[in-house]
Amino acid sequence: MSSTVPGPLRFGLLGAARIGPDALLTPAKSHSEVVVDAVACRDPARGIKYAKTHGIRRHYTGPGCYQQLLDDSEIDVVYIALPNALHFEWTMRALEAGKHVLVEKPIADAAHEARQIFALAKKKGLVVLEAIHFTQYTASARFHPATQRVKAIIDSGELGNVKSIVAEFAVPSILSSLFFLKDDIRFRYDLGGGCTMDMGVYPLAAIRYLTGSESTAPKVRTATALGQPATTRIDRGMHAAFEFPSSVTGETYADFAMPGWGPFGLIPRMPKLSVKVALEGGDIEYYNYPLAGSYHWIKVKPRKVRARTEKAYKHPDGTGDASWTTYRYQLEAFVDKVRGRTPQYWTDPQTTVLQMELECLRVSGRATRLQSYEQVANAFDVDCHFEF
Repeated sequence: MSSTVPGPLRFGLLGAARIGPDALLTPAKSHSEVVVDAVACRDPARGIKYAKTHGIRRHYTGPGCYQQLLDDSEIDVVYIALPNALHFEWTMRALEAGKHVLVEKPIADAAHEARQIFALAKKKGLVVLEAIHFTQYTASARFHPATQRVKAIIDSGELGNVKSIVAEFAVPSILSSLFFLKDDIRFRYDLGGGCTMDMGVYPLAAIRYLTGSESTAPKVRTATALGQPATTRIDRGMHAAFEFPSSVTGETYADFAMPGWGPFGLIPRMPKLSVKVALEGGDIEYYNYPLAGSYHWIKVKPRKVRARTEKAYKHPDGTGDASWTTYRYQLEAFVDKVRGRTPQYWTDPQTTVLQMELECLRVSGRATRLQSYEQVANAFDVDCHFEF
């Protein structure tokens, strides 16, 4: 559809979200084929301020504003940054309205919903992509050259076959307040909160990509929800162990507020931001994979020769730019796909569906929630103060 649209693609935002500047507004400034043209926000004052602050030409506010943006014939693409519980419904509505969709993770609350989304996108001839982001951190790091470099080292056979892989993304409790508001929607069960469906997708996506298992769901061996899931109904963190084909084992750990150590847990821990791969002939450690565009290193430690450290801010063919964040690389791929070009990297629908099918929540005893927009809106004023 949009491959024939003259001029830049016109994006509309559903939600005056805090993630908007990092995830779309700033990356769009360096992309000649993207213009952020409108924003929809239920709170009039916030919507107007957001549009003015970020130089967005038009805004829709008040009840019905989201649908008004979808009905706007000048909008080609919709970026959805609403609470998790609203992603499925508004992605479906956007596709029905004939818009391409870039939707914040998780794309839905269940695998069957994700399948419905991709089936409708295929029927309509539209592009939909799950944008795996977390404030400034992104596990859409798969789009970044550094992550692809790690994959290339593994695939080269230089260090033999993969034996195990561990990926972590955890924020120390002492720093948690810097990243999360007191009334943050991530702590709201009714709005799709919980660590597994937020930060937990990053390490899981990393181990699946780096082991070449995106088309096959690994077996969940154990999954332990951390915090007080029995009383809050959300997990503060999740530790899970997986078994991949060829007896490769994997572990993921994500935590909104990682406890300290020592007496009474008073000694704070450092953030955990690494992927560690053990292979037959050595090890690889990839540091800061969520924010590779800002800073990272890749330590390659063969058993029999000297270790080396690599960095990769551009693709091997020279495309991209050292200043590009993972968000910017993701936007590049998304626009290429919409325009009918071949992206440097792309996440196929099956990969996204399989990510949803992994049974960490069920195995840990934590149930997912399935609520429609009407259910949430009737119980709460789903306004922009819930948007992140």
